[in-house]
Amino acid sequence: MQVVRRVQDGVGVAIGFCDAVTGRPLSTILPKEFAPVLQTVTGQGPSTYVSSRGFRPSASRASSWHVAPPSPPTTDLKAPKPPPEQLRAVMRLLSQSVVVCTSAGHDKIPRAMTMSSFTSLTLKPTPVITFNVATPSRTLDSIQASRSFNIHVLSGDSSGAAVADHFTRGNEGADVFAGLEDVVLEQSAEDSTALAPPPPLLRGKGVVHVLRCRLLEDEPVRGLIRVRDHMIVVAEVVEMIPGVESNEFGLAYADRKYRQVGSVISNE
Repeated sequence: MQVVRRVQDGVGVAIGFCDAVTGRPLSTILPKEFAPVLQTVTGQGPSTYVSSRGFRPSASRASSWHVAPPSPPTTDLKAPKPPPEQLRAVMRLLSQSVVVCTSAGHDKIPRAMTMSSFTSLTLKPTPVITFNVATPSRTLDSIQASRSFNIHVLSGDSSGAAVADHFTRGNEGADVFAGLEDVVLEQSAEDSTALAPPPPLLRGKGVVHVLRCRLLEDEPVRGLIRVRDHMIVVAEVVEMIPGVESNEFGLAYADRKYRQVGSVISNE
């Protein structure tokens, strides 16, 4: 597994070699006392995320994805359908944002899901975001237990699509995070003794920004609003963490395919 990082000197080369050979970042092998040295070498500032795991390649590797030419919608809106299917067909014409949400509950098992309902709600007095989740959901259970989660904004390219697709498979199995290429899972030491640990954070190719979020405390719903078989989640953004640099817009989804933002419509 290759972990994207800047190599600044000979020690940096050793760090990259350790990652490639062992599949584990050097920070997980050396004693914690070496953390300041590693931060100096890698150029990263102090962080509470001190434990990380590398993922080995699987079918989710970015190299199995590619950018294809634009294609028109495939939905036939003239065909007779019941109202739910008609609405589904119309919604396929609209581009949606694609993000990955991670959290961890009382069982301390990291959970994750890909979703296309994420959007901002308000910016004042503090930034607030929202999304909705079909129930039941293990990731939603973790969010309810911990009242915190991370939103990972993905790049609109093959790397972002690989990350997004990986987390569409549900949370079955021992480790839902295993099998991603060029991505590292970081788990925070902050409040590690709490019943629900801080949410995991993904770093690497395809992740351009991470939003640390906390459920609103406003009574009576406290950030969770049930609407039939879905839960609307409303949360404050408490921190924004930069990821890999990208000159692409964020990943989008329409007509059952991942999409890149395309042409500009202008009146100038």
